[in-house]
Amino acid sequence: MQQTIPGVRHRTRAGFAVPVALGAALFCSAAANADDLRLGPDVRPTSERVDLVLDADKPDYTGRVGIDLDVKHMVSSFRLHASDMTFKTVSLAQVTKPADAISLQSTPGENGLVTLTATAPIPSGKYVLTIEFANNFNTDATGLYRLKTEGRGYLFTQFEAEDAREAFPCFDEPACKIPWEFTVEVPAAHVVIFNTPIARETTTGATKRIVFKKTPPLPSYLLAIATGPLETVDIPGLGVPGRVVTVQGQKHLTQSAVESTAPILKALEKWFGQKYPFEKLDLLAVPEYWAGAMENPGAITFSTNVLLIDPKTASAQQRRTQYNITAHELAHMWFGDLVTMQWWDDLWLNESFADWMGDKIANQVYPEFRLDVSELSSIQGIMTGDSRPSARAIQHEVKPGDNLLQDVGTAYNKGKAVLGMFERWIGPEQFQRGVRVYLHKHEWGNATAADLWAALSTTSGQDLSAAMQTFLVQPGVPLVSARVLDGGKVELTQQRFASVGVNLPAQQWKIPVPLRWSDGHATWTKTVLLEQPAQTFDLGAKQIAWLLPNADSYGYLRWRVEPGQWAALLEHTRELTPRERIGVIGNSAALLDGGALHGDDYARTLASFRDETDPLVMARVVDSMGKIRTAFVSDDLREPFAAYLRRTLGPALQRFGFDRRPGEDETVSFLRPNLIEWLGEYGEDATVRAHAVEIAAKYVQDPASVDPALGGTALSLAALDGDRARFDTYKAHFESAKVPALRSRFLGALGNFRNPEIVEAALQYSLEGPLRPQEVMSIPGTLARQSERGRDRAFEWITTNYDVIRKRMPEEFGGFLPFIVSGCEQRRQAAIQAFFGDPARVNPAMKVSLKRAADAVADCTNLREREGAGVAAYLQQTVGTR
Repeated sequence: MQQTIPGVRHRTRAGFAVPVALGAALFCSAAANADDLRLGPDVRPTSERVDLVLDADKPDYTGRVGIDLDVKHMVSSFRLHASDMTFKTVSLAQVTKPADAISLQSTPGENGLVTLTATAPIPSGKYVLTIEFANNFNTDATGLYRLKTEGRGYLFTQFEAEDAREAFPCFDEPACKIPWEFTVEVPAAHVVIFNTPIARETTTGATKRIVFKKTPPLPSYLLAIATGPLETVDIPGLGVPGRVVTVQGQKHLTQSAVESTAPILKALEKWFGQKYPFEKLDLLAVPEYWAGAMENPGAITFSTNVLLIDPKTASAQQRRTQYNITAHELAHMWFGDLVTMQWWDDLWLNESFADWMGDKIANQVYPEFRLDVSELSSIQGIMTGDSRPSARAIQHEVKPGDNLLQDVGTAYNKGKAVLGMFERWIGPEQFQRGVRVYLHKHEWGNATAADLWAALSTTSGQDLSAAMQTFLVQPGVPLVSARVLDGGKVELTQQRFASVGVNLPAQQWKIPVPLRWSDGHATWTKTVLLEQPAQTFDLGAKQIAWLLPNADSYGYLRWRVEPGQWAALLEHTRELTPRERIGVIGNSAALLDGGALHGDDYARTLASFRDETDPLVMARVVDSMGKIRTAFVSDDLREPFAAYLRRTLGPALQRFGFDRRPGEDETVSFLRPNLIEWLGEYGEDATVRAHAVEIAAKYVQDPASVDPALGGTALSLAALDGDRARFDTYKAHFESAKVPALRSRFLGALGNFRNPEIVEAALQYSLEGPLRPQEVMSIPGTLARQSERGRDRAFEWITTNYDVIRKRMPEEFGGFLPFIVSGCEQRRQAAIQAFFGDPARVNPAMKVSLKRAADAVADCTNLREREGAGVAAYLQQTVGTR
């Protein structure tokens, strides 16, 4: 038989990394309802063999799968996954009667489900399902896809979450964790990468056939294939064979990855208390890779921007990002790969744990980047979205076809913040012991979050599960209010944090509250568990000069103290740690949203940090200026705001310098480009702009002659008043760039020109130029960030060219389009809702995205209406224009 299996492509990539006993792990799903989109329990795979004929220079391929099945009960039909492919033959043979093959009729359904029906009931027993099929390669960087670079064809894969079904027939659910055997036939000159080492290889004429070793039990979403004229560089110092894999002409950019992988892996092995669990470790640099990175065991895929670094032009930011993401993906080898989530509702734990562990290990191996401090800003930022009506619990029901990418920011940052908070509460050693117990008990199988909490509760002696659940199964952020009482006591109350005018359901948490206070002579810390709406705690202090209800910013909470305590705290910020000062800045923004701090006082609070000496704290001050600019700065306030920026941020630039200094702290290079960008673009500092134009000219001539941290910023600032000749120069350098970072920097600058004719040329280039799928929205996204008028034009461009845009970029990106054009203008929301909410163009992520975008706009416009006059008066008074 031959039948085309169409696919409804609801892609659900979950992470930028971008993840029971073995017998139980083969129970793929509890679903048995015919209307359910999950697989039922009656027919389970026990292993699968995949045989593919691949040529990266052709648009299509053929294949054959043999799936060993355990039919638990007599059935007339069963389901598996296959999407957008043609079935040539389908047969089922009982292992004990291989000659009596059963012909099956295939019927495609929703979400890539295919129902296979026999002419007579299929008795229970062991079977082999064989399917021969033909398929086209994808071209949008999902599934098994084809790309061309430098005139050469390559094949890569991205299967998380539901795209393995687009490559070959399979049981595409995480609990279907089985051994796989892959055989691939390719042109003899091509290299093939898979999760396991090669078992044997034979060459016949112009083709070769490679049989890979059988994998340990893996879910389909963790499989990876790459082939083409690839190059490899060995990674020394590992306990298993390891390589960095690149397309041709890029292996000279692998030095940083080669040198950093072994120390990161060794640190992880030490923490987990066991060796890396797979037979090899390849790191693949993929040119069109929107997902960032993916934890395929033995064959981790990375965006070239992450993995490939030119030592001559690499910034400290690039190196920090590479180390952090590498640690994240390698942490998945244990947490996600060795032990896998049962279903996607625990994806948050998969990613949160890897991100938390990645920060911990990268900070341990490369302490100069201070990841324990720098990552705090991301956590502060995620609390804003988690405080809105559209927020969802990070542990929530996930249905097939849901777009998991829309929750990835919350999953990474809220999840790792909660893990860090509870690690601090029970102690790092107890937490580590619990994780090791969990991994040992469930290795090579599947598990749930409840299994981890049980292990942590057992090793710590604390009922961790009950407290953790309050942060996981309900959305939102607790607001802890502290009132100092006589006798060295403090009263803590809790409620759900919300912006002024927003009514949210009441909630209660079990919160480990880390308190820090001063008696005027020394500081003290104590963690208390706030379980009730209000509790009083005795701190044993003779007096409390000031109180911080979130010591070292380890609590996932917002906090409030009485006005006198707030003033005292701001007077003593020098006594706080850098993490605490970042926490004070982030919490100030929340107090502004919640009505406990006025807009002018928020601006004054940020200005009070003008003499801050810690680069990472100052970086948070710079980032926080975005709230003022977005909510309050209209055209008539542009000049007063520019003067405010120069007064607040100018001293920092003088202190840290425009140019890199010998021996300076690595984190200064994280701050400097942001300072220069804000002072040059929004601070309208003529000196800064002129210097940026000089640097940009040097960078165009020789990128290695410029501080790598400043290259992209200088190009973008020089673009502001740039002419068509400069635009064409940038475009030429973008197209000819051989180093991924250079390509990104020139592309970023192409969207920053202000000349209307050049803006239109840049938007047209987004449609017609040689941009990769993940790059299509770069220019319009930059335009939308510039101004209200820029958002209007970006929205008009998106709606006019929507069909072309959606075909060029990955499906998962569609859900983010409303955020690009929302801004702080209510007037555009009706049009956004009408366009993106149209059923003809809606995707699985759009409904949630529209609600979240609307919430963000409502928050911003309400804040502008409530506090705009006060902020305007402060800015005008500050510069003497009133």
